Amino acid sequence: MLYLMDKNICSFTLAEANSARKIIGKKLMNKIPELKEKVFSSAKSKALGQYIWDCGVTYQLGYSFSIIHALAYSFIGYQTAYIATNWNPIYWDTACLVVNSGSLEEEDNELNNQIENYIARFGDDLSQEDYEDLLKANNKNKKKETGTDYGKVAKALGEIIAAGIKVSLVDINKSDYGFKPDVNNNQILFGMKALSYVGQDVVNKIKENRPYESLKDFMSRCYLNKTAMINLIKGGAFDELERPWAKQLNISPRILAMVYYLSVVSEPKKRLTLQNFNGLIERGLIPEELDFQRRLFNFNKYLKAHKETIYYVIADKPAADFYTNHFSLDDISIINGNGYIEQKVWDKIYKTNMDSARDYIKSHQDEMLKAYNTLLFKEQWDKYAQGNISSWEMESLCFYYHDHELKNIDTQKYGIKNFFNLPSEPEVDYFFKRNGKQIPIYKLCRVAGTVIGKNDTRHSVTLLTVNGVVNVKFTRDYYAMFNRQLSEKDAETGVKKVKEKGWFTRGTKLLVTGYRRDDTFVSKKYKNTGGHQLYLITEVENRNINITSERYGSNNE
Repeated sequence: MLYLMDKNICSFTLAEANSARKIIGKKLMNKIPELKEKVFSSAKSKALGQYIWDCGVTYQLGYSFSIIHALAYSFIGYQTAYIATNWNPIYWDTACLVVNSGSLEEEDNELNNQIENYIARFGDDLSQEDYEDLLKANNKNKKKETGTDYGKVAKALGEIIAAGIKVSLVDINKSDYGFKPDVNNNQILFGMKALSYVGQDVVNKIKENRPYESLKDFMSRCYLNKTAMINLIKGGAFDELERPWAKQLNISPRILAMVYYLSVVSEPKKRLTLQNFNGLIERGLIPEELDFQRRLFNFNKYLKAHKETIYYVIADKPAADFYTNHFSLDDISIINGNGYIEQKVWDKIYKTNMDSARDYIKSHQDEMLKAYNTLLFKEQWDKYAQGNISSWEMESLCFYYHDHELKNIDTQKYGIKNFFNLPSEPEVDYFFKRNGKQIPIYKLCRVAGTVIGKNDTRHSVTLLTVNGVVNVKFTRDYYAMFNRQLSEKDAETGVKKVKEKGWFTRGTKLLVTGYRRDDTFVSKKYKNTGGHQLYLITEVENRNINITSERYGSNNE
């Protein structure tokens, strides 16, 4: 625009120069001849017009930059070269991981702007109190935190690890909100925000109370909800703190941390009394010799649920039969076919008959207490700590720091291939004719991996295989069939209960039949193909896997 407007060149007006910019910038080829004619007719000479057209205008019909754009990128190129030459490469590797994972950095732009405004007005002497006031104001007004794209994070991690760059586990005393370089150990520290169910507020609370000496110290000074704590433990956040103790006990520090935490949150009892009788019943710890007291306890619960003023009401036959078989009818009044017994009368009968249970619990206190607390702990373990350390890492970090769960399975037995060794275009097995056209039938194979993400719009799933991250494409109907969660109404309560989660839930392990096309594995099965298109891997046993092709309550081909 500048040289077309120059009085010594073409003398275009601002409007004419802007019009020329649009024609060139938007590649409006039908208007190029008209522009060329105008340039030649406006130029001070034919030679100048030819020069301007050849060396100025037509070059920009291809790929070109303005001076501003080119200069800015030149600075970035220089900075990049300087950093690569003078700084540890781990900084560059971390930057690549941050960008490729969608950036897990804190969004402190607003806070930084407030600080800059403060310094501009009052000088650079920003006190700690002033900073904390700005921080509180920023936190109060900050926008809702965006969620983490775990599939994107996992893919970026897979690529960076495949390049031979070490990514550490979470470290409760060192890790930050996002990925950070650990220069001393030449590795990338895992960002806490990439942990499942760990948000910015949790990370801020952790950082405010650092350093921590042990898991016990952490729990006493930084109270977090159970979900966040479980995922921190599974992600290895306390491994370094617990390592000295674990070494003495010859146990994994991750296991030790989980055992300690669950032993605390299971709320073990210090002493058992009759108040714990219901818990003892539920956990099958009532001996056969106290079977009557067990039934009596449940009958007493029934009476408390059927109380009218000062009376307990026996309103159904099983309850009436129990009372009739074991207690005197003299204390019962029959009104409209129901038995009524005064509350204080029954409470005395109940207390007397439960004395033997009290005595038993007292005389067997140690063994029953140990058994009870063991079961309390086991319930917590079964609920929160199923699987192994590798499955814990997938659940919390969405990547495997230790071996992939499928690393050692017999790939030949299950027809599993390395996706990255497959040809980028599917191999044709044979052709068949349909309506005069040659239809290719492709050679099929299988890939296996753990689900780390899904895209409902594109009907695709991202799998983390032993060899890297693979995108798997399904047809819309097939994807919908396995993506949905299956529920049933309880016949008694009418409440819906989940019977089976969708197969594309993060952490699920799948075996898929199909072929590679470009960077995608296309799920496919022909009529004559043996086996099924998709399998759920339910269990891994050394080199073997247990698989199913059937969803709950159905039989899918």
